[in-house]
Amino acid sequence: MNKLFSNLTCVKLSKVSFKQKILKSINYNNNLILKGISENSGEVGLDFGFFALSGSNTHGAVFTEDAIEKGANLIITDLKGLKIIEEKQLKISTIVFPEPRKIIPELASYFFKKTPSTIVGITGTNGKTSVAHYVRQIWENLGYKSASLGTTGINGIINLQTKHTTPDALKLRYYLNQLKNIGVDRLALEASSHGLVQNRLDGIRMSVGIFTNLSRDHFDYHKNFNSYFEAKSLLFKELVPQNGGAVISTDGLKSQSMLKIAQSRISKILTVGTKKEANLRILSNFPNDRGQKLKFGWKNNEYITDLSLFGDFQSQNVLLAFACITLLEKDLDRNIHDYIKLLSKLKTVPGRMQEVASKKNGAKIFVDFAHTPDALENVLSSVRSHFIGSIHLIIGAGGNRDIGKRSIIGKIASKFSDYVIITDDNPRFENPALIRSQIMKSCPKAIEIADRSEAILTGVNQLKCGDVLIIAGKGHENYQIYGNNQYPFNDAEEASLALESLGEKL
Repeated sequence: MNKLFSNLTCVKLSKVSFKQKILKSINYNNNLILKGISENSGEVGLDFGFFALSGSNTHGAVFTEDAIEKGANLIITDLKGLKIIEEKQLKISTIVFPEPRKIIPELASYFFKKTPSTIVGITGTNGKTSVAHYVRQIWENLGYKSASLGTTGINGIINLQTKHTTPDALKLRYYLNQLKNIGVDRLALEASSHGLVQNRLDGIRMSVGIFTNLSRDHFDYHKNFNSYFEAKSLLFKELVPQNGGAVISTDGLKSQSMLKIAQSRISKILTVGTKKEANLRILSNFPNDRGQKLKFGWKNNEYITDLSLFGDFQSQNVLLAFACITLLEKDLDRNIHDYIKLLSKLKTVPGRMQEVASKKNGAKIFVDFAHTPDALENVLSSVRSHFIGSIHLIIGAGGNRDIGKRSIIGKIASKFSDYVIITDDNPRFENPALIRSQIMKSCPKAIEIADRSEAILTGVNQLKCGDVLIIAGKGHENYQIYGNNQYPFNDAEEASLALESLGEKL
């Protein structure tokens, strides 16, 4: 790991005075020196500023005592937070803003000024990670120093795990600054709905914004579909400038609404889809045991390329990435065939329809991050065309997340799979048995195996010649969460261990 990124638990500053333009109108201690700033009380150190922010369940001000014990010398919060601090009768310098979350990006950018000059933001329910990786891979093949940042962490010139799809504003600005320091000038950045509504991306200039699709997810936070859509639309309403570009998938729900938002203020727009009005139109894709052959239309011409990627939904992800490149590369039309050749070089993204093992009888095992109803249906319905045997599925659902989607996942599993095992995902603070039962109710043919290792062993053992096993829900993740405990666990590794224990290791 590059030393610039080592041991980052919070945003550390060189000793800096808080006498900055952001706070010039605020009454504060002129001698205040900050050594760091954090939104997490557990990451606070000596002489740190602590942002006590309103959360979905708890206000951060309730952790002020913890922050003070760890060395905080300043609290930045809102009126609700101030009331909590006063009720606790805590003695500490406090600055109050109506919306303190909006202060963080400006403050962070004051300390961390550098960013890659070209940043592509990708939003949507499914496909963000794949599109970000494909954009980065194309850049790398063109010779650019580039990176992607999202659910799988920072990838490319450096690989680093991150906690959230879109890091908090402080860490994000730190990462951008450090990436620029090591020479990265092109970045593909996943813009999650949480990150957008929580102002984590405020002030970051996006050269191009990409919209993949919209389906049910995060209703535990956004409450309904319209609120979820509004969160995603902020990328095009606020972060992509008028002279920037937008790439919109036009086949799914709310696609036309997102397109209209982009058209209302962004000058360069490309659409991707199967409909005849799409700028890049998917004409056909022929699955095979190595991936698929994609045929698409672009500027009244037809092109064909081989993709070593499984699942017809990958065609859209690839063309969304390609459309982004067409908006950024000035010589693309003159060298179109050279650019299209790059698509055949795209590699599977970790945990996204990733082939992780195969049995001696030829049965294949895939790991996929699909944890939403739409993503799961796309994976199961498209994989059917690649294999002649039965489809086996291992699936669960995360705890303390959208409960309503569990029955839908069960129905999809029942409809599109031949054999289903319901197991634990990340139960968090919910009863694992209850989560499994909520899926099982709508998937009566499934068997229930709580232990995920045992579920994978059973699933692998069942595979016959021509079959395929999809281990869904966790993808690249290398842990399982039960309560406050996080245990090492990786679906791909477990699949290999299962083969070995069955005497099937090739």
